[in-house]
Amino acid sequence: MSTLQEKLEEILGDLETTGVIKASGIISRNGLKMVSSTAEDMDSESFAALSAILHLSAESTTNKLCKEIPKSIIVQTDHHNLITYSGGSNALIVVLTNRERNIEVILDRLEKASVEVKNLL
Repeated sequence: MSTLQEKLEEILGDLETTGVIKASGIISRNGLKMVSSTAEDMDSESFAALSAILHLSAESTTNKLCKEIPKSIIVQTDHHNLITYSGGSNALIVVLTNRERNIEVILDRLEKASVEVKNLL
């Protein structure tokens, strides 16, 4: 029988099969890391906390402007995408990707992962 952490790590592992994810995490909505997969030179705690702040700020903004809550937030730079995706009322899924791949493939995988996270939490 797998633990919750092992099941969450398996979800991240499935996401990483896209081949373009440089960092990923499943975090609480207040920015605490549940599980993550990051490079050694990346601070996973900061990655989690800053990603949650980004998502919740955008969520608050869209709620005030159009009375809707976003499923995902995408930040694009010249070389990377940072995507936060709602994992239900308790979690966010965060990925940092290269921009080389079609973002729709990653969003599709995130949507599937979101359902799995919601079912676990």
